[in-house]
Amino acid sequence: MLLQSDLAQSRIFWDRYEWRLEDDFSYECLEDQPIRMDVTDHIALLLDPGDDFCYISLALQEKNDEDIEIAWDDQAHFHPFVLRFEEWKLISEHLAKKYETDLWIPSLLLRRFVGVESCTNYDSVFAWELHMRRISGLFTEEELQCWPRQREFEDPKFWESCDRKWVYKEPYGWVFEGSTAYSLRQSESLSFPFEAWNTMINAIKKQQ
Repeated sequence: MLLQSDLAQSRIFWDRYEWRLEDDFSYECLEDQPIRMDVTDHIALLLDPGDDFCYISLALQEKNDEDIEIAWDDQAHFHPFVLRFEEWKLISEHLAKKYETDLWIPSLLLRRFVGVESCTNYDSVFAWELHMRRISGLFTEEELQCWPRQREFEDPKFWESCDRKWVYKEPYGWVFEGSTAYSLRQSESLSFPFEAWNTMINAIKKQQ
């Protein structure tokens, strides 16, 4: 099981996870218990939201090795962006099939880690996100019709002044470069597990 059914089917859980609802709560079942996503036989992603979702971490772990934090999201010095749009869909579809769960569950869990680089890119991300919310059955059609968009992301001038871009660089593969990328997946990073990450992505593609 990827995520406990009572959590996955709870609208309040998702509102809290996505910081739309800020109240006092504690999910004891998630305290020091990351959501483990075994992507391959040797590589896993560990999503650790903690019990109160104040600091949400994503780590990669190779078999028998210590996990390496590859992204985190908080409301201070966040560096969440580690996924390209295509990777978000690829990993989500793979996890849904492997865990025999609904596609929207891994998709919404991983949404916050998607790095956007342009108006067109944002349109694609938003459309997929909205589709995932629709098939979840947790949101009314009225809500979805007026689901809030990040308006600055729709302004070309914003991207002209924004220093963040997905770039393919050897030997790293895809990196999210720039002073406003808020990402650990940069070529200058000494700790990001590029080899393991690329191995994981390639393994998923081979199974398609």
